[in-house]
Amino acid sequence: MIIQRLKMHLSDFKIPDLILPENADEIPIKSITSDSRYSTQDCMFIAIKGNNKDGHDYIDEAISGGASNVLVDYKYKKLKGFPVAKAKNVRKALALISSIYYSKQPNTVAAVTGTNGKTSVCSFLNQIWKINKFKSASLGTLGLKSNPTLNSSKNIQNNLTTQDPVTLHNCISELKLKGIDLLALEASSHGLEQHRLDGVKISLACFTNLSHDHLDYHKSIENYKNQKFRLFKELLQDGGTAVINIDDKYGKELSHMIKGRNINIVTYGKSKEAKWKIDEILDINGYKTLAVSISGKKFVLSTALNSNFQVLNVIAAAALAVASGVSLDHALNTLPNIVTPDGRMQELISLKGAKIYIDFCHTPDALKNILEEKNNSTGKVFLVIGCGGNRDTKKRKMIGKIASMYSYKSIITDDNPRNENPKKIRSEILDGGLKNKNNLIEIQDRKQAIKKVLEEAEISDVVIIAGKGHEQFQIYNDKKIPHNDFEFCKSLISGGGL
Repeated sequence: MIIQRLKMHLSDFKIPDLILPENADEIPIKSITSDSRYSTQDCMFIAIKGNNKDGHDYIDEAISGGASNVLVDYKYKKLKGFPVAKAKNVRKALALISSIYYSKQPNTVAAVTGTNGKTSVCSFLNQIWKINKFKSASLGTLGLKSNPTLNSSKNIQNNLTTQDPVTLHNCISELKLKGIDLLALEASSHGLEQHRLDGVKISLACFTNLSHDHLDYHKSIENYKNQKFRLFKELLQDGGTAVINIDDKYGKELSHMIKGRNINIVTYGKSKEAKWKIDEILDINGYKTLAVSISGKKFVLSTALNSNFQVLNVIAAAALAVASGVSLDHALNTLPNIVTPDGRMQELISLKGAKIYIDFCHTPDALKNILEEKNNSTGKVFLVIGCGGNRDTKKRKMIGKIASMYSYKSIITDDNPRNENPKKIRSEILDGGLKNKNNLIEIQDRKQAIKKVLEEAEISDVVIIAGKGHEQFQIYNDKKIPHNDFEFCKSLISGGGL
C-alpha cells in the first residue's frame, strides 16, 4: 500500500541501525511503500524478503516507477549508483520509518494479544469507551470500528489481524488527526514477529491466553509464546499497564517474567491470586451473570453474553478501560450493554427451537471450550466445522478428536481450502474421530452441512457452526465465493424451511 503526504527527506529517518547514504538530506520522500507496483515519483521503496517473494527482486521495477531511494538488507550489494539505505532488520526499520512518516497517534493505544479472544476484547473495550462518550476506535480482524464512524475502514477491510506497518501507522495517524483519543488494537503473533507494531506507542497491553495455533509458521509453541511475550517485554511503554489472564499457565509465566519492568501489572481470572477475580458465573435465562472481586470489593454484574469465555474477555476489557482512565463504576455499569461482535457466539433460534451459535473458533482450545460448556445443556450438541487450507495441519486431527468427543454429531465440511485438496483436509480431520463414537459425518458443501444439522436439531438442542464467524467468503484456490454462516442461517430460518 502507498499513501501520500507532505514531502520529507531521507535524513529525517533517524532510527537505530539504519545506514543512510551521505546525501540523505538531499533525497526527497513523498511516500513510502514495500510494494513495487505502487512505486511513484520520489517514493521510498523498502525491499522486504518474505516467505514466497523477495522485495530485492523488484527494486528495478520500483526505480522505474519513480522511487528516489531504496532500503535494503545490509548484506545486499547488487545496486550501484543509486541512493541506498541499509538495515539489519528491514521489517523493523519499515515500521519505525512508518511511525516517523505518519507521526500522530491516539493518546492511548491498547494492544491485545493471545490465541483466542483478541477481537472480542478489542470490541468490548471500544464499546465501553463509546458508552462512556469517549472518541475511540478498534482495529483488527473486523476492520476499523470507530466512534464516531470514519471513512478510513475502506482501506483496511482485508481480514488481517494486524495490518502492514505502512497501512497501520497511516491509519493510526489519521485517527488521531480526526480526534480519536483511544485505540484498541489486535496484535497477532505474525504481526509481532514481523515487527509491524514497532513504533506504535502502546501504553496498555493485554494477554488473553495461549494454545496450539500457527505452528506451521512459528514451528514450536515456544517460538509462538515468545512472539506474544514480545509485546510486554519490548513494545509496552515504561509506565504502562499489562492486563494478564493468569488462569492461563503462560499468562502466569508472563506475569512473573515482567515483574522487573516499570509497568503496572493487572491480573484477571478465576485464580485466587487475580486482582480482578471472577468468583462465580451464573447462567440466567441463557445469559451470564457474574460475581467478581476487585481490590477487595465485590460486585454482581449482569451481561448479555452467552458463554463463559466471553466473561473472561469482558473482564479483560473492563480492566483495560479502567487502566485507560474510565472510572471503575462507569466501566462496570456498561457491562450489561456490551454485545458480542460479528461472528463471535452470534445467536439464532431455528424454527424447531434449537439454539444456533455462529463462532470464529478455529483452534482446538477454543472449540473445546465452547463444546464443553454447551454440553451442559439439556439437549444434544451438533457441530459444523472444517479447517483452513495452507494453514497449520497439525491441529486438524486434534479438531476431529475434540469434535467427536464433545458433540452428539459433527459435520466435517470445507472452510477456506485455498490451494489444498479439500478432500484431504476433511480426511485429516476425520482421522481424529473416536472409533467408539463414529459421530463424524463428511459433507463437502458447507451450505448443505448447515442445512443437515438444522434439519435434525430439535428444541433444547444446540448447534455450533464454527470456524468462519464473520467471514464473507469461501476461498477455493483463487476464487472467493460469497458465503456468511450467520446470513445463510438467517435465510434458512426466514424461508420457513427449518
